[in-house]
Amino acid sequence: MIDKIDVLAFGTHPDDIELGCGGTLIKLSSAGHLIVLVDMTQGEMGTRGTVKIRQQEAATAAKIIGAVTRENLGLEDGNINITPEAKRKVVEIVRKYRPSLVLIPYGKDRHPDHYRTSELAYEGIFTAGLHRYNTGQAAYRPSRLLYYMGWQEFTPSVIIDISAQFKRKMEAIYAYSTQFKPDNDSYPPTRLTSGEYNRSIKTRSAYYGSLINKEYGEGFLIQGNIEAENLLDIKFTSF
Repeated sequence: MIDKIDVLAFGTHPDDIELGCGGTLIKLSSAGHLIVLVDMTQGEMGTRGTVKIRQQEAATAAKIIGAVTRENLGLEDGNINITPEAKRKVVEIVRKYRPSLVLIPYGKDRHPDHYRTSELAYEGIFTAGLHRYNTGQAAYRPSRLLYYMGWQEFTPSVIIDISAQFKRKMEAIYAYSTQFKPDNDSYPPTRLTSGEYNRSIKTRSAYYGSLINKEYGEGFLIQGNIEAENLLDIKFTSF
């Protein structure tokens, strides 16, 4: 039983976490930090694959990332909403693992499930700190929350160098062979199986890497402000 972990990452569908912050999670797990992944849905509304296959793909991707475990809240794909039942599931998972840092998708996105996941995760994380909200667990609210990018980009508060982790990030993404590999003609082609989408993953990572003079990067938006004892401890890329 894991009493407390370092990072809890929420995603809407299996593969969203890998796309948005997979490189950063690989970097953290490689440094010895404990990572847990949480998918809101099983992706049952997806055009390609089945729930069982996507579960297998998600498990493979979690191993590549180095997560200690992966959980699925079993919410209805295509119909995520902030209901008391859904919020309680988030509260219980936060209190179960008591993470130091939580990563959630950015609150603007083309997919309704994605931006609702952001809202649901935020409300659940906040509610987890309320002592009178009873789940039979001790109240707990992590002090650090970061948004990662989905469809919609933003000006990052911080960019993580994932140059050394980029190959493994792509391996984790392509563990979802039904979703991203065009050579599986059992299902109709989608935007994700196009060569253009593959290029967009690389070009986005390369762009954010270039902003910190690195080959590849992932950007995050901080909820709150950064506190530092000494300005000299902060790494800048001003020039």
